[in-house]
Amino acid sequence: MKRIILCIGLFLLAAKPLIAQELDAQVDLNLSALSDMDRQNFVSFKHDVEEYLNDYQWTTDFTGERIRCSFQFNIVSDNGGDYTAQLFVNSTRPLYKSTQMTTMARFFDATVEFPYYRGEALQHGTNFRQLESLLDFYTYIILGLDYDSYKMESGTPYFQQAQTIAVVANSAQGTGWQEDVTSIGTYTRVGYINDALDANTRMFRDLMFLYHYDGLDLLSTKPDEATQAIGTVIDSMVTLKRQSSAASRSVFLRAWFESKYPELTGLARLFPSNLAIYFQKLGYLDPTHENYYEDALAKMQASSGSGGQ
Repeated sequence: MKRIILCIGLFLLAAKPLIAQELDAQVDLNLSALSDMDRQNFVSFKHDVEEYLNDYQWTTDFTGERIRCSFQFNIVSDNGGDYTAQLFVNSTRPLYKSTQMTTMARFFDATVEFPYYRGEALQHGTNFRQLESLLDFYTYIILGLDYDSYKMESGTPYFQQAQTIAVVANSAQGTGWQEDVTSIGTYTRVGYINDALDANTRMFRDLMFLYHYDGLDLLSTKPDEATQAIGTVIDSMVTLKRQSSAASRSVFLRAWFESKYPELTGLARLFPSNLAIYFQKLGYLDPTHENYYEDALAKMQASSGSGGQ
């Protein structure tokens, strides 16, 4: 059923490098802010970045379907080959014995800057490079989230890789790599990856594994068990948040709900006799989308003609 992680490191050391099978990445560009002349510099950008992401071996033990993901660049301005941009990152994974997909990563990064010159090859390596380090960082997060959903905390090595990239980039004073700390969980790259590896977040990561493995993955084959697991995960998250003040400012937890809130809203159908309580719990866990949940509850109650208590 689920991805079997095999220890084949020694074999890979002896073998020739293989074409990676981790990512199925699509790159999109919005160049509307640039002049026609400036846009010519990006003729090969999509190809270059997709090749960088898809044709590289990021792991030594990945099996199964390639991870569908997208990197959408909105180029805001050009300063002689140095570009300011916004980046939208998304990744999904399939559910067991289902045609449905679940969103794993959904990030909006508003502080992206990088140089780019048409025809210049992108390079893998450990040194800080503004574009490549950004791509590496989000790739390892995508991998970490994906691995975590198949085996508890198995994404840790990839989160650690992302953290190493963030440390190097911060030392190089790269744009968007500052260690900004807020009290409300506002997204920053460094804040996110530090939080992903923080001991206070580990139990939430374990619950996220159960949400996918014992919940979503069983919806098509064992719906009663899946419903119970999802309900238990939500209840456990509520308990953890009440016990830990760190949860309210967790960048990692907030980003997880940013990727999941439409899906969690749809899962309300599993709890028809407790709609109001279900959405109340979601609003407590995810106050950013509290109005969204309230609107969804009102629509469901109106369509069913009941109070949904």
